[in-house]
Amino acid sequence: MNVVFAELEKLKRYGMVKAGFLVTILAALYAFAPAFANDGVRKTFPLVMNNLLESNCIYFFPAMIVLIGGCMARREYTDDTLKNILTVPLPLQRLLLGKMAVLFLLTVGFSVLSFLLGTAFCFAAGLPDATLPILAEWLLRIVAGNVLVFVAVLPLTIVAALFVDSVYACTAVGFVYGFFASMESPILNYYPAKAVLILVDPQCGVGYDFVHYAAAPAALTLLAVLLASVLLFALLNPARALHPLKTTKKAARAKGW
Repeated sequence: MNVVFAELEKLKRYGMVKAGFLVTILAALYAFAPAFANDGVRKTFPLVMNNLLESNCIYFFPAMIVLIGGCMARREYTDDTLKNILTVPLPLQRLLLGKMAVLFLLTVGFSVLSFLLGTAFCFAAGLPDATLPILAEWLLRIVAGNVLVFVAVLPLTIVAALFVDSVYACTAVGFVYGFFASMESPILNYYPAKAVLILVDPQCGVGYDFVHYAAAPAALTLLAVLLASVLLFALLNPARALHPLKTTKKAARAKGW
């Protein structure tokens, strides 16, 4: 708990957290934009919330979670604070677990903010069907969806946190990883990013007669990812955590003639 509280104090100087707020706002705007489309579809609060759920899980939150998690660890190296932390002494695994716990709390916080922004946009536009039971249902769906995204990208987040030079590469992989969840195929029952939507999105697979999604394989897939993340964290050498990958230095040229 001391590690978690210390990490929460550090959030005030993390620029990536501000970027998370911006990404959450952009996700809400992106989800609300189809409400202005003149396509003959009745625009309702559940429709916008479903768009918000999909945009969070596919386009925005996978990359955002990996980026913030990696940068939280990277700051210990770039700010040259790691040498002070290790004199406590504090095991690197415990430090990284604290950062993952704070990242989980941030994911929940951004999820609630996303719901509030989407709801505010719907109320401002006067969209119907925003009753209290429906509000509660979609709040749970959006929070649960983003929490499951946290689980789905956890292996990437661990790699980004352990090897600071890989943060941006892992973020790019996270974006592509989430984007593939927008496709439709029976084999995606076992694709972690798609498994999130299968479990929380009531419209997932609706309208496609060539695909059938089931909750059981989706849940087993995410459970396997969680167990693999625990194993990955245990197997990777924590002594190399928060240090850049080794690079070959160029030989210094001799001065003079």
